[in-house]
Amino acid sequence: MIIEKKINELNEKFYNYIKAIEESLQKKELSNEFFLIDLKEFDNEVIKVIALYHPQGEFLREAIAFLKITSFLAKIKKSTKGFIKKYKNPNEKIEALYQNALSAITALKLAVKSENIEDAYSNIISYEKIADELYKELVIQIKEIENIDEVLETLNIAKKLERISDSVKTIAKYLLFAKEGIDI
Repeated sequence: MIIEKKINELNEKFYNYIKAIEESLQKKELSNEFFLIDLKEFDNEVIKVIALYHPQGEFLREAIAFLKITSFLAKIKKSTKGFIKKYKNPNEKIEALYQNALSAITALKLAVKSENIEDAYSNIISYEKIADELYKELVIQIKEIENIDEVLETLNIAKKLERISDSVKTIAKYLLFAKEGIDI
């Protein structure tokens, strides 16, 4: 079936985008693959699949989910780039947020490849909750710092990492919707 092949191609491209982001985040360095992520083109491909192949049921849900996912993947890409460019003064909470964001991305990547989003979803929700708690703890801890530039820089970096975990959770919700058709 041609529609199934096209949806699988979209899924593979999405997987490669997540993989490129994960690798850049792991290395704390923007890779060539990271810069090749073209989310506008991805959106156009999804729209073309919908327009040309008239997907029904499950395939339509998957195509719609990809359209919704694109904006959150763009947020993850932007947050990853911002983190890598601004990360200079590591501290314990930032490092914990970083590891948490990386774990969330890795869980998403593995779920996409294995097509087993149901099992990964609870882990991804946990990562998002941990990120929220770590961010709150950092805000409390940072009140002791007197240098306002350092405070703002640390909060900026922390927010980028927290946003990655949050966006991964939203993407996982859409993938669950695509697979099971549940309300989101």
